[in-house]
Amino acid sequence: MSFYLNASSVINPIDNLIQMFKQAEGNKLIKPVETQKNLIQTKNSTFLELKTKLNSLFLAVKDLSIVGANSKFQVKTADISDQTVLSVSVESSATPANHTVFVQRLAKEETVISSKFSSDGMEILTTEGTGTKTIRLTINGISTDLNISISSGDTNKVILNKIATAINSSISDASASVINDTSSTSRLVIKSKNTGSQYAITLSDISGTLLANIGLDSNVVSNRISSTDTSGGYLYSDVNLLDAEIIVDGITIVRSSNKINDAISGVAIELKKSQNAGDTPVSITIKNDAVRVREAIDSFIKTYNDLVKFINDKTKTTSDGVRSIFSGDYTLMRLKTDLRLKVSGQVSTGALRFLSDIGIKTNQDGTLSISDGAKLDRLISTDVSQVESLFNSSDGIAVKLKEFINPFVQIGGVIDQRVNSGKEQIKQLDERIKSLNSLIDQRAEALRKQFAQLQSLYYAFTRQQTMIQQLTQILMP
Repeated sequence: MSFYLNASSVINPIDNLIQMFKQAEGNKLIKPVETQKNLIQTKNSTFLELKTKLNSLFLAVKDLSIVGANSKFQVKTADISDQTVLSVSVESSATPANHTVFVQRLAKEETVISSKFSSDGMEILTTEGTGTKTIRLTINGISTDLNISISSGDTNKVILNKIATAINSSISDASASVINDTSSTSRLVIKSKNTGSQYAITLSDISGTLLANIGLDSNVVSNRISSTDTSGGYLYSDVNLLDAEIIVDGITIVRSSNKINDAISGVAIELKKSQNAGDTPVSITIKNDAVRVREAIDSFIKTYNDLVKFINDKTKTTSDGVRSIFSGDYTLMRLKTDLRLKVSGQVSTGALRFLSDIGIKTNQDGTLSISDGAKLDRLISTDVSQVESLFNSSDGIAVKLKEFINPFVQIGGVIDQRVNSGKEQIKQLDERIKSLNSLIDQRAEALRKQFAQLQSLYYAFTRQQTMIQQLTQILMP
């Protein structure tokens, strides 16, 4: 008799028999254990997926349970009559109201300009002479002395650049640059980096008369004389012009920035352009953001339904008796029941006591749906505080769900315990599989020895038979 692994490879008959034995024993002893292990692994994966969906719902109801200024139901928005003049951002703490804003003036950066010089000329050097010159620049209450070294051969543009370099390397609130207003002329421009009169710039010569020689002498600086096309001075002769000025509800407000967040409580205004006399003030209407409140409620319903549908799918039994992986599982069945009780239960405070009072119904399968969207939108727009109370009062829908879900999703909670229990079972089953493999190997080795003995006996018998045949042929020719 010959045994074959395949058509091209003949192996020892005993090895073939041992492999057949081990396969049969494995199917009988190990395969059921592996099937059990795979089932537990699938359950663990399902539990982790359940935790993800529960956690999504937990985060949604946690947001809806927040009270006070950060409440998702107190989100505000603003309607603006002319967004080319200004824009606003509104915090939840803002009070719904109507306001008017007239932008008299935008805040500006301080700008100081030198006289116009021929770029390649040497008027400044001729008048000032060589050596180190010291000038003082004061901005935002801080005075800084700057040393500028003038050398023989320095052109007007070179000297202006040296002043700009000294300012840029030493002063954080101002910057300077040399502007070529024509192809052959240059001017020094000094600007504050921030708007407002707080950043007004004053200049003075400490040693030498460098500033005076570039058109910024003490008379120009102290009187804030305006610059011209050729002479040095200030772009804005009145320091007050550096501040923004707006009229809010008839009250004049002056600020150093075009971003004003303290004129109307909870409202940040960003000015874009000034208005002319006779222009219509910009109207700002602060109101509850009904769209975002509705989005928050819609998101809650979707997240809740995703969870319920998942539980339904994993616990169902079909009409022909096919059971899902968690059919009859107490934890999931109880979870599904309790979720339904939480969303359909009564809230003890407020005029609205049930989700059905705002147009949300519980379907037969446990999911939620909006049965009266117009009613929900109307309540959000006209009585959002009552809608809010339904969700975030002491026993509101969102509060009850948050408290109920937390033990399931927290670290070491109900789901983690089930998963960890499954992992421990898998570990034990792995040990069982290892032990069974060892047992099968031992039995296979014992069989190998028995087969080897039988084979030896068979070979001995065959030799004896051959000898007898040979003797018979000799004795009986």
